[in-house]
Parts: sequence; structure tokens; C-alpha cells
Amino acid sequence: MDKIEISKLRNIITEHLDNRQLALAFKSLKTMVDETQQWDLSEELNRLSTSYSYMLQYLSQGILDPERDNILSQILVDTYDLSDKAVILLAADQSTHIFYQRNKQYKSQSLNSLAAEYLVELNKLQIINSVENESLDNEASKALLRHCETLESDIFNKVWSTFPTTAADIETISSILASDKHPSHLKSLVLSALMLGLSKFFDQAKLKILLQSYASLEDNELKLRALINAVIVIYLYRSRIGAYKDVTTIISRLEDLPEFANDMKLIFTRLIHSRNTDNISRKLKEGIMPELQKMSPDLFNKIKGKTPGTIDINEIEENPQWQEWLDKSGISRKLEEFNELQLQGGDVFIATFAKLKSYPFFNTLSNWFLPYHDNCSAVINAFGGKKHPLTGLFKVMPILCDSDKYSMLLSIASAPESQRNIMFQQFEAQREQLQELQIDEVQSVLKMRDTIVNRYIQDLYRFFKLYSRRREFKSIFDTDINLTEVDCLKNYISDTSTLSVIAEFYFKNSFYADAIKFYRQMVSNHDADPHVYQKIAYSYQSLGKYREALRNYSRYELVDSSDIWNTKQMAQCYRSQHDHEKAIEYYNKALDISPQSVNLCLNLGHCYLDKGDYDNALQQYYKADFMPKAKHRAWRPIAWCSLLTGKHEQALNYYKKIVSEDTPTSQDHLNYGHLLQVMGRITDAIVQYHESLKLELNDEETFSHLYMADAKYVVKKLGIHANDYILLLDATLQTN
Repeated sequence: MDKIEISKLRNIITEHLDNRQLALAFKSLKTMVDETQQWDLSEELNRLSTSYSYMLQYLSQGILDPERDNILSQILVDTYDLSDKAVILLAADQSTHIFYQRNKQYKSQSLNSLAAEYLVELNKLQIINSVENESLDNEASKALLRHCETLESDIFNKVWSTFPTTAADIETISSILASDKHPSHLKSLVLSALMLGLSKFFDQAKLKILLQSYASLEDNELKLRALINAVIVIYLYRSRIGAYKDVTTIISRLEDLPEFANDMKLIFTRLIHSRNTDNISRKLKEGIMPELQKMSPDLFNKIKGKTPGTIDINEIEENPQWQEWLDKSGISRKLEEFNELQLQGGDVFIATFAKLKSYPFFNTLSNWFLPYHDNCSAVINAFGGKKHPLTGLFKVMPILCDSDKYSMLLSIASAPESQRNIMFQQFEAQREQLQELQIDEVQSVLKMRDTIVNRYIQDLYRFFKLYSRRREFKSIFDTDINLTEVDCLKNYISDTSTLSVIAEFYFKNSFYADAIKFYRQMVSNHDADPHVYQKIAYSYQSLGKYREALRNYSRYELVDSSDIWNTKQMAQCYRSQHDHEKAIEYYNKALDISPQSVNLCLNLGHCYLDKGDYDNALQQYYKADFMPKAKHRAWRPIAWCSLLTGKHEQALNYYKKIVSEDTPTSQDHLNYGHLLQVMGRITDAIVQYHESLKLELNDEETFSHLYMADAKYVVKKLGIHANDYILLLDATLQTN
């Protein structure tokens, strides 16, 4: 059985178990277990299938069994575990995945012995570093530090690649997390390792440690990392988690902790926000940054005596003339967009730092999860083996996650000395500001916890999106992330205020299908504002589901029939459904509310035009043209409608006005050409077609496509012979 067959069979078994179809699961699992040729696995499978058969037999005989649900849950748990054990045995020698490599590498090593050796080496390092600087043996200190970090990585690898976890491993992991002797960054690595291992194979013991760590640890950074890791795992295995009664019991006890409900909301919100990271990166890459780069030469020219690379942003902001120019040029708005995204906790840096993950530091798996600390050898060695003042400043940078702090520091370290000194001076100048930010965070407990959650989720996002072997791991960031689908978690995050925050985020960022889910949950809570129906309707409309959109707009209409926006959207939906009568009815309703609206008049005219009622269409277009804010907007529909109804002189007058008094488009010249062709003025028609072609940058393919698309009007409705129409296209192109 090759690795592809193993993976397929595992997915089949998991699907059967998720659907509680144990009989089918046993059949598929037998194929896998037989392949392992392990008698203990075969015996375990026989035991489980026998227990299940007895349970079915009692059920069919009508025997009441109060323990039936508990027995079924235990059979499910044991079958899931048996399937995973079989997969590891079969895949270990075939798969090149890093999990199996590390599993094999650390199989013979004891986690307890690694942890004990680490404490011995850490103690030696502390003793060496405690002597006076003059007497310090730098080489010995460096060697010990490297050895300690190697052991940290070994502990990380042992924890994440071990399955199933033994009682001895559980005891060692628990002692590391509870010990005052182990540094905080090692505990963080252990918590991440538990999550990473669970993302490959579910292990109830590991998940219980994460949940218990959240309940027992005092350090907020560690507590929240533990809970984030646990939530991610629970969501990844949401279909099976209900069978693990110990886990659901621990979660129910966490409810008594005062911070739990708020922490769950913070985590859920930040996980949801991570879904917008790609959109933010795209916005920065394609929108904000190109504009800034495009405008920067002008900015430099405006500031006399300055050259690129030496501009002080504070100076720019202090000079009102420069600020005025920034506002006019559009740079201010771009910077505001960037700041707004950053203030909302948007991940604005991933596009920049993605390019800085190629340092050897990130070749070590555990370093992707390592909290920033300036005793790290990579940080010290980056500046020639000495602690640079810059390294301490990174501790108080709340806007960067740990992974990006390492990237930035390594990038700065590789820059020339002169540039490093300039950067250091700039950071030093902002030290006070950064310290004030820290004080503010301490004053606001909720803000501090939100910052911790946000930064760690960004660290995880970078690993699962940028690590070279990321495809070997199951990532929550590849899913829709809806924790309200998880029975054991939904009670803590399904209140209307939380659902509203999530729904509004999705709505604002155009994730309309997701927005609908959460708005509908708000409605089901019977505590939703009537405007929620409008937002549900608009989301359906944006997805092209006009019937559902109308159903929800109609619900809002019952509350406020005078809402013009709602009325206009209903008209638009009816028009999109080609229900001309209803569209006309609702545009007329809207005009009753706002009789001087040019847009409404034009849209009503378009509805009549769609219907083929040209007289009424022209009537609306004339009406719009006489309105004070029309600004030539009615000229084009009047000209086109006049052409379709044979009013050639009127159409000619309007097309002349469009090309002489407005800014004509390629389509305007094309339509003008059609009119002239119908009037028999072929030479003049070719002139207009050439103008149209010119505005298409002489792209003959594009122009030909546009020209032929109009055949349904010019040939079918206006009576031009099909051959003549096609020949005139070639004549136009030939004379171009």
C-alpha cells in the first residue's frame, strides 16, 4: 500500500467515523490494519468491532442501556486512535514528510532525559554568564548557548512528533510548563509543539495539556498561547471532538474563569481577521504602495535640498505647505488607508516580511514559534557576538509579531554599518513612544490580551503560509473558520454583540457568504436590528442571488417602506431578474420619494428600454436631461434610443454633442459610426470607427469583438445587411 492509498483510506475511515458510520469504518480499517501485520492492532480492532456488535444487538432487542452513549463515544475515540496508529506504521517508511522523519529520529530518545540535560546545560550557562565581563569566557558561553538552543529544538521536535503520547511524556511536559526553572520561551515552544503535533494526529492527552495550561498558568502570554492552540485543534477536529468527554468536561469547567468568555471572543475575532490577510496584502501591493512609489519622486522634488533616503516624515508633517501638497496628491489618503488597516489589527506587514523568511534561522522548524528574546544566539551573532542596543528595542515593538521581529533584526544586521547606525538613531528617537504604548497596554487589560492574541495568530499564519514544507501540515487558515459550528465552543461566542462584530467584518471586506451566515444567526437569536435584513439582502444581491435578496429587502420594507435605498435595491434586483414590470414599479416608488434624482430617472428609462418601450424610455431620458445635476449623463441613452427608434437626426445631434462637448469613449465613437452607417454615410462612419479603434490603443482584436457584439442591434434591428456590416469592419481595419 503506497502513501497515496494510505492517505485515501485514512480519509475514508475518518469520514465514516465523523458521520458515526462505524460498521463501514471497521471494514475500511480492517484493510489498513491487515496491511500493518501487527497482531496487537488486529486484536484491538476485533475488540472494538465486537463491542460495537454487542451494542447493536442489545439495541435491536430493545434492551435499555443508560451507558450506551458513553460506550459509543469510547468506541469512536478508540477507533480514531487505532486508525491513526495504523497510518503512522504504514507511512513511516514511505513518507518523506517531516513528521515521520522526526518521529523516527526521536523515537529512541526520552523526553525526560532531554529536559533534564537542558536544565543542567542552562544552569552551566547561567553560572558562566554571572561572572564579571572581564573574566567571561565568551567562547564557552557561546557554545553552551548553542547547545541549550539545540536542546530546546530537540524538546520541541520530540513533543510534536510523538504519537501517541506516553504517561511519562505527559508528566515531563506538565513539569516543564509548571516549572520556574524553565524559561518562558521554552514553555511557549512546548505549547506550539503540542498544537503542531495535534495538527497531524489527534491526541487527547496533548489537547488536555493545552486546556489545563490555560487554566493553571499565570503568565498571560503563555495562557493565551495555550488557549489559541487548543481552539485551533478543536476546530480542526470539530467533527470528532464531541466523542472525547474528558475534553468537553474541561472546556465546560473553563467557563468559571472570569477571562474565558472574553478570551474566546478575542481569539475568534482575530482568527476571522486573518482571513483578510491576503486581501490586505493585495491591496498594499496593487493599490497603496504603487501609488506611493509613483508619487515619491514628486515629493522629493517638492522638498528642496532633500534627496531620496534622507526625508524625515516628521518634517513633512510639520510643514503645512508640504502637508497641503500631500493632501492634493492623494498620498495622505493612501497613508490613512494604511494606518486604518494597522489600527484595526490588519496584518499589513506579511507581504514585506514574507521576503525575509529565507534566513537560515527559519530553516529550524521551532524558530517559527520562538518568542522574541535578545538572549537568542541568532540575535547576538547578528551583531558580531555582542548585544546591540537595537535588540532590546525590539522587545517594546507592539506592532510586530515575534517572527517578524527576528526577520527585521536579521535584515538590519545584514545592512552596512552606516545604515544600521541611522536605523538605530531612528528607533532610539521613538523609544519613548514605544514605552508609552506599553504603558497604555498595561492600563488596558483587554487591549493587552488582544495584542498577545493578534501577534501569536500572525506568527502562526506566517508558519502555515510561508514555511517551505507548509503543505505537510493541516492549517486552520485554509478553512472558513466558524467556531459557532463547534458544539463545545459555540455558547461562548454566539451572543449577538460578538456575531455582529464578525458579521460586520465579513460584510465590510466582501466575504458575503460568510456575512450571511452570521447575520442569520443574529436573526435566529431574535435580537437583531431590522437593518440586518438589508445587509443580508445586499450580501445575496452581491452574490447574484436576487430572489433571496428580494425576500430580505421585502422584510425590511415592512418596517420602513419610505427607505429610498432599500427601494432602489429592490428595483435593481427586479431588473437583474428581467422582471421589467416590478422594476418599473419600484423605480417609480423611489422617484415618488426623490423626484429630482437623475440616477433614478435614467434607471427607469433603462428599464423601459430593456422592455422595448422606447417612447417611455425617451420620456425618462428627456426628464433626466433637464434636471440641474444631469451633466450630460442623459445624452448617450437619448442618442442610442433615438437611433433604435429611427430618429436619426435627433441621434446625430446628440452624438455630435457627445464628441464635441463631452469626453467620448470608444463605445461612443462606435455607436456614432453605427448611426452614420445606417444613414448611408459610409466614409464618415469609417472615420468614427477609426476614432473608436484609436481609443482601444489600435488593438484590432478588441475593436473587432466590440464591433461584432453590436451586430444584434445594427443588423437585426436597424436593417443593415449582415455581409455589408462585416465587410465594413474589414474596410475599417484595412484603412487603419
